[in-house]
Amino acid sequence: MSVAATSEQGADYFACFGIDRRYAIDRDALERRYLELSRDAHPDRVAGGTTREMRLAVERSSQINVAYRTLRDPVKRAEYLVKLGGIDLDRTGGDGGAPDPGQAFLIEMVELRESLEEASSAGQAALDRLRAAIESRSEDCLDAGIDAIEDDDIRGAAMHLVIHRYLQRFLDEVDAEAGLDD
Repeated sequence: MSVAATSEQGADYFACFGIDRRYAIDRDALERRYLELSRDAHPDRVAGGTTREMRLAVERSSQINVAYRTLRDPVKRAEYLVKLGGIDLDRTGGDGGAPDPGQAFLIEMVELRESLEEASSAGQAALDRLRAAIESRSEDCLDAGIDAIEDDDIRGAAMHLVIHRYLQRFLDEVDAEAGLDD
């Protein structure tokens, strides 16, 4: 299934907003459409209706909100496109689950944690340097994942996005060590 195709194949988040299923979107148009849909689907519009009508309105409003939050966020949008392509990054194993980043990468993550301990002992400047290096690498992984999505390489995109997740979690650890997680 091509993620570049229009969303005529079902009611996904892109279809909800009437936009093409692709990474690059017009954020202003998304915002305008969100406001239109939210207004039209607001539960107050069926006030006094049946319980079923109220429940359906609440469900529709909730679906619009979830779709909007996903599509407006660059990382969530990329991960959602990978999911539409058949790979769920929130699952492990199997053909439809997140790819394994491999033993070499996992060993590298252990080494990064050791570097974090050393940087923590060396002081804030060392933590800042480590954070900057990992943040740059994380951004590069996200960019590579987006490029893979645009090339219709869902498996490649999934691998880049899995590594991006690992690096983001590591950045959270760096922030916690530096006292920035408040």
